[in-house]
Parts: sequence; C-alpha cells; structure tokens
Amino acid sequence: MKNIYLVLISLIISISAAKAQDGWVTHKGDNRISLKFPTEPKELTPGSFIAVDKDSVAYVFTMVDFKVVANIDSVALAPMKATPEFADQLKIGMKQSLPDVDFPDFAIGTWKGFTSYSSTGFDSKKKRYDLFMFIIGNKLYSVSTVALAGASGQGQNNFVSSIVLSN
Repeated sequence: MKNIYLVLISLIISISAAKAQDGWVTHKGDNRISLKFPTEPKELTPGSFIAVDKDSVAYVFTMVDFKVVANIDSVALAPMKATPEFADQLKIGMKQSLPDVDFPDFAIGTWKGFTSYSSTGFDSKKKRYDLFMFIIGNKLYSVSTVALAGASGQGQNNFVSSIVLSN
C-alpha cells in the first residue's frame, strides 16, 4: 500500500515539474549535458549562459574545464573533489566572482553518481543565489538562479531537474 502512495506522489510531482517547464528551451551545454532555460539563453562568456524569466529570475549555466583553467585532469581531480578543502576552494572562487554574496559552506553530495555541491547565498540587495554544481571528469558544471529574497525556489528546482546527461 505504501508503494502505491509513493508511486502516486512521484507521478504527481513529475507531472507538476513537467507542466512547470512547458515552453522552456532546451540548451545543449556540451557533449555530456543539456538542460532547459525559461527563454533562449545568451552566452555571457565562453561556457557561461544566462536567461531571465518573466519574474526577473536569472538562470545561469556555466561549464569550467579544470584542465584548461588549472591544468588539473580528472585523474588528479578524483581524490580531492569530495573533500571539504576542495569545496572551500570553490567557495573562495565564488567569493572572488561574487564579492557581495555571502555563501555558507558548500554542502558536498552526489548527483547521479557524480560529486556535487550546493549552497544558497544572499547579497546586500536581498537577492538570493541558489547554486548547484557537479563534476564530471575534469569539468565543473554550475546551475544557478538569482532571485529576490522571498521568491519561490521553484525555478531553481525546475532548472536543476531539467539537466539531462548524454550517453
């Protein structure tokens, strides 16, 4: 009986998430990742894309190749990527890019078998930055939203749930 309830709840959540993404635009990040934006994204810098929805929520997707930016390949990255020290270094990098945003420590987890990091920070203008990152091979993928504090987090949930891994 519990299994039937779980299946029904899962189905309802899936339908809600799919309905919330009607009209979203699929964007192919690279040969590994695609995801959906609420509108056609624009490339900010090579490997970084942004779209803004009707509620002024910004959706940002960024790919960082550690081999290119730090000469670290996947073999060297493997033993360190799930450590608190590595997550601290990511946080320091985010602080350099977004000096006005206060991020608490990054939560380390796994997403589809890959090391992941998440955090939510706020800036002095009361904007909320929801951040989700994961590493595949030597690439870091970042999926984030920027919204006014108090806004629904549904956009970030839809954004993250739209990520598709290519075979």
